[in-house]
Amino acid sequence: MSIVVFGASGNIGSNIRREALSRGRRVTAVTRSTDIEPEERLTLRKADIADASAVASIVKGHDAVISAYSPGLRRHSAEVAAELIRDAHAALFAGVKQAGVRRIIIVGGVGSLEASPGVDVVDSDFYPVEHKAHTLRNREILRSLKRGEHDLDWTYVSPPLSIKAGERTGTYRLGEDRLLRDEAGESRISEADFAIAILDELDQGQFIRRRFTAAY
Repeated sequence: MSIVVFGASGNIGSNIRREALSRGRRVTAVTRSTDIEPEERLTLRKADIADASAVASIVKGHDAVISAYSPGLRRHSAEVAAELIRDAHAALFAGVKQAGVRRIIIVGGVGSLEASPGVDVVDSDFYPVEHKAHTLRNREILRSLKRGEHDLDWTYVSPPLSIKAGERTGTYRLGEDRLLRDEAGESRISEADFAIAILDELDQGQFIRRRFTAAY
C-alpha cells in the first residue's frame, strides 16, 4: 500500500510516518520544508497543502491519504489558524478528488467530541477560549464530511484531551463521538499509540465515512 502523509514532520504526522514505514508501507511524506531524514520506501515532497493542483499531482497513483496538517498554532492566532485550516482542507479535498484517490483519513481536533450529552468539548466551560476559533473550524470540516459534501471514503479521527510524546504500548480504546476518559478521569494517549490506531483504521476500514477517537 502506498500512502501520502501531509504534515509528516509534525508531532502526530511524524509518528504516523514512522508507523506506516514500520508496517512496510510506501510513504510519500509532504511537508512545508524537507527536514526529514531519507529512509527506505520513503519519498519526500515539499508542497503547500492549500494548493489543490499540487495536492493532486502528489497524491495521484497512491492508495490512500492521511492528513495530519496543522498550521502551526504557536505561530498563528486562532483566528488566522481557522482561515488556514479552511483553505488547506478545501484544497486537500479538491486535489484528492481530482487525482482519483478515494481513501482519506483526516486527523482533526478534540473539540467536536461530546464532553457530556449534548455539549461538545469546544462548547464546554473547561475549553480554552483562545483556541475556539480554529477548533470551531475543525468541527465545521467534520460536519461538512458528515453532510456528504465531499464524495470521498473519509475517516475523521479526533485525539483525546491530552496527546503527547510517550511510550508505544500498542494498546488503546476506541470510541466514536464521545470524549474517552479512563478510570481516573483522564483523557489521554501517546502520539505513538494514536498513530497505531490510525494505521489500524487504514488497514481495517472500520470507520469509513465516520469519525472515531482513540485513548487509553
